[in-house]
Amino acid sequence: MAALGSEDWTRALEGVAAAAAWVQVTEPGDARASRVVEQLVALGGHPKWEVRRAVAHAAAQTRHGDFEKVLARLVTDHNARVRQAAESAALRRRDWANASALGRQHEEHVNATLDDIEARFGVRGRSAVKRASEHIANTFARELYHEVIKLLTPLATSADRLVQHLGDGGATRGPLLDEAGRMKERIARLRSVLEAMRAYTAQPKLELAVEPLREVAEESAALVRDARRGGPPIHVDIDPELRAEVCRPRLVQALTNLLTNAIEACIDLPDTLPAAAPIAVTAHAEQDRVVIAIEDHGCGMTEEVLADATVLFSTSKPGGTGFGLPLVVKIVESEHEGRLALESRPGHGTTARVILPARWHGGRA
Repeated sequence: MAALGSEDWTRALEGVAAAAAWVQVTEPGDARASRVVEQLVALGGHPKWEVRRAVAHAAAQTRHGDFEKVLARLVTDHNARVRQAAESAALRRRDWANASALGRQHEEHVNATLDDIEARFGVRGRSAVKRASEHIANTFARELYHEVIKLLTPLATSADRLVQHLGDGGATRGPLLDEAGRMKERIARLRSVLEAMRAYTAQPKLELAVEPLREVAEESAALVRDARRGGPPIHVDIDPELRAEVCRPRLVQALTNLLTNAIEACIDLPDTLPAAAPIAVTAHAEQDRVVIAIEDHGCGMTEEVLADATVLFSTSKPGGTGFGLPLVVKIVESEHEGRLALESRPGHGTTARVILPARWHGGRA
């Protein structure tokens, strides 16, 4: 408190940093913390911009509500550095509020699901499912962290090189543009991974209907043709009368991912091999289920690559996200009670079979 009230602005600056760190670790409701925050807020009007900026940084480190008043002033401060720090702090505090609301919604959804499991399988069933889900969530978070770090590390290196180029008085336009281009590519790669993660973790509302599988397959093929130029043609050969009860948008997503993989496998063929034959999409009924097969004559996969093909974050393709086939598994197996079967031989191609019940039995005990 003495440092915060000092007339020496450098000592007051040190006091703000120390006070912000202390407030972070105090227990909620501590009266001393309220007095310290009150003093910090008062320093938001300090004549030195360095102190005002430090107050804005302090506001970004604690959720104490009194900082809202000072941030409202600092975002219009005449000093650009103070405004930038205040805007950043305000954005971070809004993110906290949004995260808290989403966290409560998530907790309510999880508890409702666990309550249903407990009603059906007892307390031991609830505990077992909770442990398994926590293990899966921890594994997913750990793997995602490693993937993001792998992308951020070269991005940070490019940023350092760009700063070095800018600091070099003799730097030319060419190296600067090259480094900026590499940064742009890495940012796009990071964005694609995060978008794929969002698609994988989405919990869409499943609206099931009896759909003609030929139409579903042709819609998927059209989407792939529009998105990719080149590669072998896609031939759909399915009886127009063959139907299954599915969520059409989700099944289209799954088939689109499989067809995209098939085309990429054919584009990647070595020059020593002949051009790939058309990709064949067929389907047939088997008792109480239907089987949709996508067969390509591309590069194929080794046993090792095939074994990891449906594992999250595992990819053998340059620029791949590792979410494509896992999303297919989620759609087919978790959402439709079906199964995905893959067969592949290097140099001969791959066949993906989507095996679905002709009638969906959601909620079956």
